[in-house]
Amino acid sequence: MTGRSERAAAATAALRDILEHIDADAVVQRMEPVLRRTPEYGRSARDCGASALRASLRRHVALLLHWMVTGTPPDAYVLSETYEQARECAAAGQPLNGALLLHHRAAGVFWDTVLGLATAEERGQLADWTDQARRHLDSYLDMVTRMFTQAHADQADLPSAQGDRRAHTLFDRLCAHLPITVEDQERAARLGFDLAPPYVPFVVLLDKSAPAERADLAARLRAAGALAFVEDVRVTGLTGPAFDWSAFTADRGLLLAQGLPAGRTGLQTAVDHLRLLAAVASRSHRGGRARVEDFLPQLLLARSPELADAVAHQVFGPLAGGDRGELMATLACLIENQFDSASTTVALHIHRNTLLYRIKQIEKLTGLDLRRHSDRALVWLAVLWTQVSSRRVG
Repeated sequence: MTGRSERAAAATAALRDILEHIDADAVVQRMEPVLRRTPEYGRSARDCGASALRASLRRHVALLLHWMVTGTPPDAYVLSETYEQARECAAAGQPLNGALLLHHRAAGVFWDTVLGLATAEERGQLADWTDQARRHLDSYLDMVTRMFTQAHADQADLPSAQGDRRAHTLFDRLCAHLPITVEDQERAARLGFDLAPPYVPFVVLLDKSAPAERADLAARLRAAGALAFVEDVRVTGLTGPAFDWSAFTADRGLLLAQGLPAGRTGLQTAVDHLRLLAAVASRSHRGGRARVEDFLPQLLLARSPELADAVAHQVFGPLAGGDRGELMATLACLIENQFDSASTTVALHIHRNTLLYRIKQIEKLTGLDLRRHSDRALVWLAVLWTQVSSRRVG
């Protein structure tokens, strides 16, 4: 028995030595593309922030590898950090079921990724250790489940979280044009919101904000009399016509898209338009108040993304990749200089004949005639779309 125990201990030590040389960053790099294909990852990235989610994944991977190598589970300090992370995600509106499902999916991807990073010989040894690795994963998932469940329960008990839920529920009922109930009146009274129309819909974005900052902004807006709640990366809601935004718009990182005073009819449509306006304005790196008239072309494109993609592809697609970067840069410079040849040659430090040659190449590849106003308009629209859209063309 002693000899068998010694051999088992030696085998475990050898396996742990293999795991010790697995790089956590390499594991994360391989796991992320797989997890991004799941709806839970996309939702969590919106709720908690993409960078925060990646940092969390890196931390979980490092903890798991450390536990498997040393045999020591996470201590109380580590558990408290996991709890605080879960509280932040809960405050940002991440559903508990979505968070737990994402962690279970990540656990399934983790061990396959570790095996993929090992050599063929190491993979054979690790395959024999799979059952023990699964037990570590199950124990870790139990720990995470307890932390996230407790964090969501504690967050739900906070007055600010209750106010956020009440505001969201009342907002949805007003937009759905449902009859005002006693419960709605009670919600409005607790929130200090005047149920009498007209209502002024709004959407607010905070530049590079953390979930806690968005939750704090929504709470401050409610304290000032607005019906406000956190919605993904936005704070959305309604105010009365006399609501004073000056204390909030003093923040240069705040972008406000605000509608016109209206009744309940068409309220949902108005809010949807404001969400789009806020997204377009933010991608244009604007702050302050976002006005529809400042973004009319961009909004037209955003309402027809398939057509906008087609325009951008026609203009930039034939110039993407390969050795055509020079032509892409030339076209960009032409646009920046309003298609003025003299200004473009100066900016590019090239001869006029060189510019004319490049323009002919661009026209040949794209099928455009850059002397025609209609084709120049297409180029301009393509540029606008690439500025406000996260899509890549080409």
